[in-house]
Amino acid sequence: MAAILVAVLAALAALAARSMTPATADPGGGWQRVFVDDFGHGLSSARWGRYSGQPQGDPGGWWDPSHVVVRRGVLRLETYRDPRFGNRWVSGGVSSGPALQQRYGKYEVRFRVDAGKGVAAVLLLFPSANHWPPEIDFAEHGGENRQRNHMAATLHYGVRPDDRQTQRIVKADFTRWHTMGVEWTPGELAYTLDGRRWAVVSSPDVPSEPMELDMQTQAGTCGDRYAPCPDASTPARVTMQIDRVVAYAWRPGQAARDHPR
Repeated sequence: MAAILVAVLAALAALAARSMTPATADPGGGWQRVFVDDFGHGLSSARWGRYSGQPQGDPGGWWDPSHVVVRRGVLRLETYRDPRFGNRWVSGGVSSGPALQQRYGKYEVRFRVDAGKGVAAVLLLFPSANHWPPEIDFAEHGGENRQRNHMAATLHYGVRPDDRQTQRIVKADFTRWHTMGVEWTPGELAYTLDGRRWAVVSSPDVPSEPMELDMQTQAGTCGDRYAPCPDASTPARVTMQIDRVVAYAWRPGQAARDHPR
């Protein structure tokens, strides 16, 4: 009986921890909420596209739609050796392309990711025109070590194949739930962690074209110390869990009307 009571209390504590994070309200200041998904009704194909096939520029990686699942209102991007693909490491990813493509915006994603060397986890904005660069990675861990004790935010710019980067690093335990975000306005990126700005990049290289939100795990790059292969320390299954996504459009004129001087 005591063991059952302990298990019940632990489950209630976990539920309370998730519910303590308040729903994001419209923050004002020129932001208008245009998209929200808590995956309570599964994954809508009208909102999200699932990745499939080989990542661009990564012959070792592979994505399959079956590695994107929703359980109990949480989106799961699962990486594991899949016997259907010769027992290679296969990952999952989704794109907001079907429902959300915009020029400038504010994005917030509440997530956690398992520890696991060689498995990258990324939240990013990618051009709707499907070319590269630019790219805005507002939460990225390349799997260079087993721990998830930091995330990078990287602006990729330039002309392919000349990939130029401006990168910032924030430290936290990302095996626990956190909300990472970015505020993208003309010439500026403000990166946020749990609602607070932790870095700002001001540059003429900040993109000014429509982009979409992508969320992905990836394994198999190899040969790069910042994106190595999984090894003996890597768990058999490494999952990124996402329970809420919120996006806002940038409406500076609306802010001026709402808050006149």
